[in-house]
Parts: sequence; C-alpha cells; structure tokens
Amino acid sequence: MKRNLLILFLLLIVLSITACGKSEDPFIPKQTESKNENNDKSDTPTSGGDKRYLILYCSRTNNTERVAQTIRTILNCDILEVEPQIPYDNDYNSMLGRAQKELEEIRQGNYPEVKTSIDNFDNYDIIFIGYPIWYSSMATPMQSFLHKHASKLSGKQMALFATSGSSGIATSVSEAQSICSESIFIEQSLLLTSLTLPQMESRITEWLDRIGADREESDAPENSSLNINIKIGDRTITATMENNAAARDFLSRLPLEITLKDYNNITEKIFYPSPALTTEGVTRGCTPTPGDITIYVPWGNVAIFCKSWSHSNDLIKIGHINGNGIEALSIDGDIPVKIEQY
Repeated sequence: MKRNLLILFLLLIVLSITACGKSEDPFIPKQTESKNENNDKSDTPTSGGDKRYLILYCSRTNNTERVAQTIRTILNCDILEVEPQIPYDNDYNSMLGRAQKELEEIRQGNYPEVKTSIDNFDNYDIIFIGYPIWYSSMATPMQSFLHKHASKLSGKQMALFATSGSSGIATSVSEAQSICSESIFIEQSLLLTSLTLPQMESRITEWLDRIGADREESDAPENSSLNINIKIGDRTITATMENNAAARDFLSRLPLEITLKDYNNITEKIFYPSPALTTEGVTRGCTPTPGDITIYVPWGNVAIFCKSWSHSNDLIKIGHINGNGIEALSIDGDIPVKIEQY
C-alpha cells in the first residue's frame, strides 16, 4: 500500500514538472496585444532646423547617444532613438547573455522586436545610423529596426557610426549592407572606441566634413559681421571672430560691457559669460598665441591670451585680435572694456 502511494506521489510530481515545462520559451519574449499595437505605431523624430538629415540611434550606456546628440547639434537635424520592445536588464552580465542569444536568433533569421517605427524617409538626404558594437556585430535593436524598415530605406543614403570598447566596425557595416541591400551606404563610417571617445567632437566634425554633411545656415553671417570693436578707455582695437557656433553665440550677446580679469601674470585676460557660451559640436584643441580669443571649456570662461601658451584640448578658439591690438590688454590689473559688433 505504501509503495502504491509512493508511486502515485512520484507520478503527480512528474506531471507537474511537465506542465511547467510548457510555459513560454525563455529565449523568445511572449507576444501581447499591447506590444503589437505599439509595433504599428509610427514615431515622430525630435525635429531640428535642417530637414535634410535624420539621426537614428540605439544606446545602452549613453556613449552612442552622446555621439548622436553631438552630430545633431552640429547639423541641427532630426533625431530619433530606436528602442527595444523589452528594455535590457541593468545587470551587465544579464544584458550580455541576452545580447548573445539575440545575435544567434538573428543569424537564424529571427529578429527581436523593437517598438520604434517610422512611416517613411522620403524627405531625408542622409540617414545616420548609430549603434554600439556587441560581440563585433551591430547591436540587435538597430539590426531589427533596419530589417523592419529595409524596403522604406531602399535608395536612401545611409551613414554609419558606432561606439565600442575596442572592436572594429567592419562586421557591422557588412551586416547593415546585407539587411538593407537596396540602400546606398556612404563609404566612410565613423567608429569611436574607448580610446578615441575623448576626441569625439573633433572626430565627428572631421567625419562630417569628409562625407559632405554640413549645417544649412539660412542666416549665416557675412564676413563683416564677424568683426568686433573692443573699446578700452579712449582706445579701440579690433578683432575677427571665427565662424563656429561658439563664436556666433558670443556675437549674439553684443554689445557687452565687462571687466577683463588678469590671470596668471598677464598670460590671459578672462571673464565669465552668463550663461556659458555654447560649445557643443565645436572642435576643441588650441595652441594659443598672443591675441587669440578662446573658451576654456571646463570653467566656461572666455580667455584672451596676451602670451603664447601650450596646447590644450580644453580650449576652443573663437576669434583673434587684429594687428598689435593685444598690446592694449597686456598690462597689469583688471581692465574694463566694451565690446561691439561692426
């Protein structure tokens, strides 16, 4: 009798385990009605002034997002984040495990769901595609997005940019070309690794110049509008500003009446604009010479150099004092000045 009860008990356990084993496959997220509704929803990119370009990006650690936002600042264009249907776990090892499984699924032709969708790309000249590199491949959400929109991207120019720890970009480029075989890929792609990410702004600017992507400036200043007067008592000296976003921001605030503070034994004359001048998307790096007007990015101050100084990646040049005008500022102490555009 006891033996029969034991057999019956074991049978119940086996049946219970079998029933549990019929639950959803852990490798494939369960589909729901609300998910399908979201998949059919079209997303609207955040709009910029220049409608020729669209930036699409996916990002988990924000590195790719930083690159995308820098490109957007330079081009003043539309931007949209590509998001997975199911967010990734914050735990790094868990995320890696999921990424490996999704990459293997894609090789079998099964793309994970993304909740981002766009109706058409007709009005854009170039579509920028940004993503992190996972195990040498394009991050799976972007692969899924391209697969989902391949027909809509037919004939469109595509420019790829990526971030990685140290992996190359070649495999991901091949993946994109395979998924969107009817698209036109710009030959030069941009890769920023952990070693080159600190030079992000300069590398992005150089890349955009190489591929011929520039900002549409309907109200670009004439050469004469880059000139300023600096009045020091009864004397007026002149300067010519650079044609970059930081210098244009400076010009937009004129006229200014300020006091230039002496810094480092007449090496620089400085002041602090409020709010700080824009520096996003502007190429950094300057070896200042006497007369250079610069921004020291970490502090946000404008520094007019009276003496030569060593190269700094934290300096942005926004102008230069003409002729020997810097001599008027190369004196001890603070100097009240009035700066006007002419």
